[in-house]
Amino acid sequence: MRFLRIAAVPAILTILLIPAFVSGRAQGTPAATSSPVQLQPYTAADQSASAGVPQGWKVTGAVGGAIVMSGPQGEGITLGNVFVAHDGPFQLGQKGPGGAFMTMPSSAKLADKLVMILQQIASLNGQPIPQITFLYAASLQVPAAMGQCGMFVAESSGGAQQPAKGMGMFCSLPDDRGQFFKSILIIGSAPNAIAVQTVPAVEAVFKSYTIAPGWAQKMFSPFTPPATSAPQPGLGGPDETQMFLRAMANNQRVSDIGFACADANIVGNGSNWETPRECGGYAPNP
Repeated sequence: MRFLRIAAVPAILTILLIPAFVSGRAQGTPAATSSPVQLQPYTAADQSASAGVPQGWKVTGAVGGAIVMSGPQGEGITLGNVFVAHDGPFQLGQKGPGGAFMTMPSSAKLADKLVMILQQIASLNGQPIPQITFLYAASLQVPAAMGQCGMFVAESSGGAQQPAKGMGMFCSLPDDRGQFFKSILIIGSAPNAIAVQTVPAVEAVFKSYTIAPGWAQKMFSPFTPPATSAPQPGLGGPDETQMFLRAMANNQRVSDIGFACADANIVGNGSNWETPRECGGYAPNP
């Protein structure tokens, strides 16, 4: 269960061009005292993003700000993958209109959207549909123009791979004028048997992930072009990007507390006397 002590906070800050200066883990975890993970630098061919690759891992795809890599024992990391959906009833295995990856309700809960995307990926790849169970989830307070964002830890079973745990960050942007909307995913996963050992590598890769100037705006821009060619304020513009940065900076303390409380409530001994006050217990805050 120590796998739940995760670092999705640096990931969301990094994707919005904030230096990864936040540690989402509670102090004293095994990852904090282990040897640093050795990473080989990698830059996408289109120069849109870069990240470190752990020894023995390989990059399987990199374009448009996203990087996907896999490990030798079934581990996987996806950084900044953008999925375009069209608003409507979810249709498993069916792509949406206008080149959309899928159709799903834009009003659905954030967790449900993530499940639909993961199941759609499996379906389009001809694989068994996985069952997703959330072990931890917390929303991030972001501007309304950015839609919904959250951190999560989840377990997958019944799919093509053996049962695995995944951790990361997921955002779903608002509809544009064509009823299309983007979702952006950062996730690291590993089979249950090696999940704990994989945490330091996932954390190191998350922190190393950077996006080239201009690509973050492209990733967060509306899928449907504006009705006018004149510059308009809104998603993807410099003002909007700065708003995201301020929101993430203001959310730093909230995110840190969220992960500390997840540690206390999920991997602790259940005693309120040893749980920090900010997490509902009686012990002093760290």
